[in-house]
Amino acid sequence: MLNNLESLLAPAKKLAELNKTQIEKAIAIQQAATKEYVALTEARIKAATAIKDVAGLNAFVKEQVELAQNGFEKVVADSKELVEGAKAYNEEVIKLVQESNTVVTKEVKATVKKVA
Repeated sequence: MLNNLESLLAPAKKLAELNKTQIEKAIAIQQAATKEYVALTEARIKAATAIKDVAGLNAFVKEQVELAQNGFEKVVADSKELVEGAKAYNEEVIKLVQESNTVVTKEVKATVKKVA
């Protein structure tokens, strides 16, 4: 009935590959963030254990405030990047759905034409 099964399945294969790529990117980003947080935590523990006096405590607290501010700025930047990535992914999914719709419509019309 439907002669061109490969062309019908092509958009679904592309979508599966796109999803795989998105998942791999997300995992890589999470792994990198985890490594950064582990390194930061280790550094802060080391810095905290090195406090010997009030001046050291003041310096540590000041660093913590700066780290918090930098962390907030990083979260904002990462969020923007995440939104852009999601937007690009959604646009690609829409293209694939439209492509699939075009292929299916073409195949159905061809099949109906043969039957009629």
